[in-house]
Amino acid sequence: MADKLSEDEIALYDRQIRLWGLAAQTSMRSAKVLLVNLGSIGTEVAKNVVLSGVGHITVLDSHVVTEQDLGSQFFVGEDDVGKLRVEAAAPRLQDMNPRVELGFEHDEEKDESFYQGFNLIIATELNFKDRLRLNDISRKNNIPIYFAGSNGLFAYAFVDLISFDAVDEKPNNGFSSPELGQISRNREIISVVPRVEEDDKKIDVITTRNNYKTINEVMQRASLDGILTKKQIKKVSNVLPLTLAQLKCENPINSNEFSQQLSITCKQLDIEESTLKYNYIEEFKKQQGVEFAPVASVIGGAVSQDVINILGKSQSPLNNFIVFDGITLDMPIFEF
Repeated sequence: MADKLSEDEIALYDRQIRLWGLAAQTSMRSAKVLLVNLGSIGTEVAKNVVLSGVGHITVLDSHVVTEQDLGSQFFVGEDDVGKLRVEAAAPRLQDMNPRVELGFEHDEEKDESFYQGFNLIIATELNFKDRLRLNDISRKNNIPIYFAGSNGLFAYAFVDLISFDAVDEKPNNGFSSPELGQISRNREIISVVPRVEEDDKKIDVITTRNNYKTINEVMQRASLDGILTKKQIKKVSNVLPLTLAQLKCENPINSNEFSQQLSITCKQLDIEESTLKYNYIEEFKKQQGVEFAPVASVIGGAVSQDVINILGKSQSPLNNFIVFDGITLDMPIFEF
């Protein structure tokens, strides 16, 4: 690809360029993204990322289309049942933006070398072992990764960008500039550069370094101690301990394993297990692995927007664990 956008591309992405700038759009055009699995969330992410103008996207999915897929995603139809998802979705996905280079893989047995050619990985519908393996590979090869999944009305997204420097510009209205140093558990300001615009408007160009943990570190060590007060912890969404407990399970549908991990997770988070609502626990158990298109739209949209932000280097990224509660419509972000 050329270093500069063509006139046709500038016209096509005009609204986006006005939002985040020509440099950001050019940066996105040079990116190579791997999307693992085209379930409900994967479909939503694929749509958004393809339309954004990312240069190359490879979809890796070994699943075949089932009747359940028909109600949770929009790249497949009744005639596609029994076909590989990637084969069914390929023409529809390419039609959305012919300028994006697309690749499709259905052999899930990939060695580490396969992943080394990507700038970013987005993975959905993975089991316990596959999540850990893929995060290990992404860390070893310095590749940012997102994980996302849903359980009926509930969903989550996990972000591991390893280390990411975000540059923000903020007006300085006569107040002192931000000080260098730690501003939260995983973030620190490493640079503040003042700038004066042509109209004498003063701007602070602030570089914030975001440090991340692996999904295994978060599962084993995530704690609300030092993040929230005791009063705030009592109001934390039940979806947080339920989701973390499920992610720890090698076999989440095993009721005994799930209950055991839920108890461990509540103690780890400093949440009293007795405060969890019975109906939330029961609904979560019933809906494990179920996909709802509206929920996928919300969590897939959040992941897609963050991917676009970091590829275009236009805004600070999410850091690092998000849960969505489809009952209350809350979507809190936890920095573990």
